[in-house]
Amino acid sequence: MLSIIIPNFNGVEHLKTCYPSLFAQSFQDFKVILVDNGSTDESVIYTQNSFPQIHIIRLGHNTGFAKAVNEGIKLSLQDSKIKFILLLNNDIELDHEFLQAGIDTFVNNNEASFIATKMLNYYERDKIDDCGDSIRAFGRIPFARGYGEKDVGLYDKGEFIFGASAGAGFYRKEIFEKAGLFDETFFAYYEDIDLSFRAQLLGFKCYYQPKAVCYHKRGGTTSVATHGFQTEQCERNLLLMRIKNYPLSLYIFFQPVFFIGRIVRYYRFLRDHSLSIFLHALKGYLRGTLLLIFQLPKRFRIQRNKVVSTQQIKMLFTK
Repeated sequence: MLSIIIPNFNGVEHLKTCYPSLFAQSFQDFKVILVDNGSTDESVIYTQNSFPQIHIIRLGHNTGFAKAVNEGIKLSLQDSKIKFILLLNNDIELDHEFLQAGIDTFVNNNEASFIATKMLNYYERDKIDDCGDSIRAFGRIPFARGYGEKDVGLYDKGEFIFGASAGAGFYRKEIFEKAGLFDETFFAYYEDIDLSFRAQLLGFKCYYQPKAVCYHKRGGTTSVATHGFQTEQCERNLLLMRIKNYPLSLYIFFQPVFFIGRIVRYYRFLRDHSLSIFLHALKGYLRGTLLLIFQLPKRFRIQRNKVVSTQQIKMLFTK
């Protein structure tokens, strides 16, 4: 059985597209958990009236993505029938064979511990939104593979990659039992990169399945470059993700690259956007720096338990 976890905050209009595509799937052995982050719209009422089979977890306020999905994951882990977990954003419409493609990948490929899917732009369906997550060469910033590119067949081959977007990613339940849940310190952004990194250090592999297609309503105004809150969160969480997960030799070796990359990004924020965006980035960096010491116990635990070599991790980074 598959457990599908949908975090939600005031997303009733998105749910009206997401739910029908979900219950029209060719694969039907699943249960759905809506984790509502204190919505003030009709998300909960709509779900109760239109899809009463959905289990609802109500949180009193907006706890962020990580906390919300963790509540759903905890509930799923208590059910012995559940073998796989799908994390799904509320602003997604699924292709008819999406679930079947994910399940078939697990059944036919024992090395696939979690699965990245082919996410296309909801409004421009010949444009790619995300074909799995990666980290640029020399350990630079994380990125969504193919984002903004035309879908002309470059991402039609299944392959092992760094990680999966938690906006539409499949996971064997063992991932969460052994690597742990999402780090709630992150609140939002890069929490899926952090989990993918931890999973890779434990020897779990991520497989990109291009046959699992969905359509995501990612908005251009929510990009890192133009949204203050997201910019701040990404700069903060980038520091936390690195201190936790990079093997010591790579962490030290990449410090000059990290420094230069940050200078370049901040220059571009000032040149191409605004002083406000620059200040949000600087605030995020300072907040992350203050939190680094609290990440050290997590780092010691993660690095003590890793089973792969530093070279294997380095090879995961995309050129």
